[in-house]
Amino acid sequence: MIENDFNPLLFLAKMKAISLGLFGTLIIPTIGSIYVIYNKLHFVFDISRPFILLTIILFCALLPSGYLFSKMIFRKIDQHDSLRSKLHKYRTGQIFRIISCEVIGVLIYFSFVLSSNLLLLIFLFIVIFIMFKYFPTPNKIGREINLTQTEIEMISN
Repeated sequence: MIENDFNPLLFLAKMKAISLGLFGTLIIPTIGSIYVIYNKLHFVFDISRPFILLTIILFCALLPSGYLFSKMIFRKIDQHDSLRSKLHKYRTGQIFRIISCEVIGVLIYFSFVLSSNLLLLIFLFIVIFIMFKYFPTPNKIGREINLTQTEIEMISN
């Protein structure tokens, strides 16, 4: 059932587009930067360097906070709400989750470009992997916000 100009398929397409767009904003510049600064790359694990220390602190703070905040939003979803209401709340939580990854990813990217340290690239690939795991599919949405099988089928068909 489509409620008042609400299309679940369009919702899913928009969420995938947002995720892919943010995913691409980390992947494409990183590949370009690696190509440009290839000769200057080095691997140094030195906590006294400000970029590495800042990256580790923010990595350990932002990623879990975005995840926990999105889970807090998902817990507020009432099972008796309409599908439209459930998906709008899901979108809010999902965007917070992805943006927390994007913020730390952009910080890591700029730190990598400025320092040419391959250690930062490891953190960036972890962020990209986490963003890939957050990619919305009907079954993931259904598991995260406890949708019924009928509601999951409405999103996927």
